[in-house]
Amino acid sequence: MLFRNAIYKIIIALLFCGVVSCSVEKNTSLSRNFHNLTSHYNVYFNGYESYKRGVEKARISVKNDYNRILDPFLYEDESVNSAVSSDMKRAIDKATKVITFHSITAKPKVKEGNQSAKDKAFYEKNEYNKWMDDSYILMGMAYMYQGEFFLAVETFKHVLVTFPDEEIHFLAMVWLARAYIMIDEMKEADRILMTLADESAFPEDYLEVFHSTRAQYYIKMEAYSGAAEHLELALEQKGLEKEQKIRYSYILAQLYEETGENNLALENYKRVTRYNPSYEMAFNAKVSMAEVFESGSASSDDLKKLLKKMLRDSKNKEYKDQIYFALGNIAFEEGAKEQAIEYYQLSVSSSLQNQYQKGYSSLTLAEIYYEEPEYILSAAYYDSAVSFLDKDYPGYAGLSTLSASLNGLVYNVGIYELEDSVQILAGLPEEERLAIVDGIIEDVREAEEEARLAEQQAMQDMAFNQSMMYNNKSTSGGTEGQQGGQWYFYNLNAKSFGQPEFRMKWGERKLEDHWRRKNKQSLSELTGEVDAASDSLNDGGTVIFDNKSREYYLINVPLTDSAMEQSNLKLENALYNMGVIYKENLLDYQESITSFEELLARYPDGRYPAATMYNLHDLNNTIQKPETAGFYKTRLLTKYPESHYSKLLNNPNYIQELEAEEQKVVRVYEQVYEKYSRKDYAAVIASADSAIEQFKGDPLIPKFKYIKALSVGTIHGKEVMKTELDSLIAQHPSTEESNLAREIIEYMYVAFPVIKEADQAQEAEAIYTVFDPEQEHHFLVALLPGENVNQVSFDLLNYNLDHFNQYDLNIDNVELEISDNLLIVSVFTNAEGAVRYLQVIEENRVEILAGIPSSQYRMMIISIDNYEILLEQKTYVPYYLFYKKHYLNEE
Repeated sequence: MLFRNAIYKIIIALLFCGVVSCSVEKNTSLSRNFHNLTSHYNVYFNGYESYKRGVEKARISVKNDYNRILDPFLYEDESVNSAVSSDMKRAIDKATKVITFHSITAKPKVKEGNQSAKDKAFYEKNEYNKWMDDSYILMGMAYMYQGEFFLAVETFKHVLVTFPDEEIHFLAMVWLARAYIMIDEMKEADRILMTLADESAFPEDYLEVFHSTRAQYYIKMEAYSGAAEHLELALEQKGLEKEQKIRYSYILAQLYEETGENNLALENYKRVTRYNPSYEMAFNAKVSMAEVFESGSASSDDLKKLLKKMLRDSKNKEYKDQIYFALGNIAFEEGAKEQAIEYYQLSVSSSLQNQYQKGYSSLTLAEIYYEEPEYILSAAYYDSAVSFLDKDYPGYAGLSTLSASLNGLVYNVGIYELEDSVQILAGLPEEERLAIVDGIIEDVREAEEEARLAEQQAMQDMAFNQSMMYNNKSTSGGTEGQQGGQWYFYNLNAKSFGQPEFRMKWGERKLEDHWRRKNKQSLSELTGEVDAASDSLNDGGTVIFDNKSREYYLINVPLTDSAMEQSNLKLENALYNMGVIYKENLLDYQESITSFEELLARYPDGRYPAATMYNLHDLNNTIQKPETAGFYKTRLLTKYPESHYSKLLNNPNYIQELEAEEQKVVRVYEQVYEKYSRKDYAAVIASADSAIEQFKGDPLIPKFKYIKALSVGTIHGKEVMKTELDSLIAQHPSTEESNLAREIIEYMYVAFPVIKEADQAQEAEAIYTVFDPEQEHHFLVALLPGENVNQVSFDLLNYNLDHFNQYDLNIDNVELEISDNLLIVSVFTNAEGAVRYLQVIEENRVEILAGIPSSQYRMMIISIDNYEILLEQKTYVPYYLFYKKHYLNEE
């Protein structure tokens, strides 16, 4: 009825405006009423309806991450921004239409006579269409849902400037604060909200918007108590929609959980479930109720019943990990630690898609085992936690570091246990050693047989069940029962029955030749061949022994002196590393002492006695055992008085003195560099030589050599500098200075080809074999890129047919890596025959190499041995220098 009346009013207004002008340029009572009416019912109404549709879509499309505190407002989710874009665009278009076509800014006629205050205020207004401010607000809110927060800021600012005296400017301020929060302008948002908090005239209708925005600000600032306080106030306001109540209540519960107020958190999670929310939110609320459960609460049994009922619900299959985790929390809170661990393990193993839950459950187990301490188990779960948790998880860097430390410990413990065990075996008489190995093999056989029987029983049960299903379907008269006449592999029922039977008899077999043979190694041994597909060799060709053979267990037993020496070296390193990790990374001083004491007992004259004694002295001081600490100090000072560790104990300033010594070389280098800056190159060379001798082995030595090379080059020339740079590269190949030296040499090769040629000649002498004129030789023509090698080959072939036909010469074309082409004429009995041929070709080059400048080709001869080397080098230039020296006697 209301809508019908509105349409009626619009029609009357339109008819009347057909008679009387209603332009926005005229500000009369009639024009104002017309544009107000048209703006509201013809444009703004449709825009606001589109906005509401978008908000409803946002509620459907929002992706809630229950592993963190939910966002109070839907537009904070990026997936919402795209989902509601079209509806919000229409809302913006409608608001724009109101602003463009119905804004009245023209001043009305002034009444004659004295003006009342009300009249004056009316005359001074910036806008006379009462729906204009609402349109701007609608536009700003729609921008927020589109994720266009900067545009929203400008829109709400415009409302504040244009409508400073309208009540709606309070709403614009709140939304402006929301927009500032979204662009991380937290100071501006706080300033606005603090201003509004002190505003006595703040409208009651906007209190929910204000308190929810204040809560959002505090959540972003991680001030959860303040956020909870304002969210409680927001929930007290009238007019809240059910969906808002549900969301705010859930967030409130999360906030109380964060602040440790578990009873209030539990109360709010329960409130969420009473609102009949979506299945996903109801599920998470129920699970979270268990997470905030406190020991002694009367709701423990009810919670456990609820969670176990949820486990049985097929809809919760993908949520089982969360339910098991919740049950684990209750058990842990009640002191049932073993049961809690069992539930947490089930949470990890049942996790299907929720990577966060898998990681969080793994982290919980890792922390429990770490406290035991059970470092091996803890390491495994920390490793999983680091793999599954996102890098932005709070404290992720620390978790990653701890995981790395534990993995290092596990690695060294593994080495220690292996080497200790095999050394014990090595020390036994052979008969006793083999008896132990045979016992292990028998245990393996029994375990495998038990597993095989269990699998066979499972296969039999499956085959029986499937056969019963097949029989039932066959007698039911349905289409399934009509498959009997089909070929076996088209008959799905018969096929499904046969597969378990096959596995029961043969096990899992790969489809390949000789699939019936389980152990193909025996076939290879009988035939004396090694099958590339056999599982007896790994990719590197190493034999892999069967785990039921003696060799499998004896391969690592150190039965020779050299093998025992290597085993002791591994064991010693492992014990030292264990001691360091326990001490420095895990702060488990007692375990560290145990490792170091065993290390010292086993290897008193090994690689680490001084370091071990120092660590034992330090550890015993830490755990308040000064007498034991003193014992190790005396032992260290007596046996290793010149070690760094003894000096550290005797001299409290030893570290500072070492640092001062390190700074000494730095100061010397700074002095040398200052001389280089003054271009005093002779002084640079002398000082650098002195420093290189004085500070042998110091990391700064490459810098001294580099600056010396530059100075040598300035005084003695580029060839000498090249020698110095080559020496630097050879002695310090991986340093930054060596990389700079290589860059300089590359530049010198381009700028000074003679240097490169000298290097290539030297390289050729090292690469190519000694000149042997009695070897068979080839004749070569090297053509630079761009020359027509096919034409030269054709001309050379014709010339050979005309003049050397009786020698049966062959011509081949070889393309080198640098795009040069080689024509090879072969083969000549010795160097003399090849030289005569070269001279003939040289004399007739105008006929054979017509039009090719002499700078574009090189002719030479080469022995068959050196030819093979040239092909490997992929360039002819070094060999050409070798040829000129040994064949043409040119230096």
